[in-house]
Amino acid sequence: MSMADLVAAGAPELPEGYFYRIRETSISNLTVEIRQQKGRWRSALVADTYVIHKADEPAEESVVRACGRAFERWQGAAAERAAYRLSLPFLGDHDPRGGRR
Repeated sequence: MSMADLVAAGAPELPEGYFYRIRETSISNLTVEIRQQKGRWRSALVADTYVIHKADEPAEESVVRACGRAFERWQGAAAERAAYRLSLPFLGDHDPRGGRR
């Protein structure tokens, strides 16, 4: 299944330079990873989640739902990092007279 097939089936579309990788972790477990391309042969893991199989649905739907969960986790982490960066000016000791030490 290609990236275009995953997106056509309902997985969130990733920005340029990012891709989904489906890996087998054991005999019956799969994980979906979102990776950032770092060069021709290298990539960095950005987010991952397990594929949860349900008996009454096709495997493709399970993989697409896992892609959605990994994408939500990745977006949530980005929002958390942005909030942390906004709070950086408040780090440190503050003098009650108005200065900062």
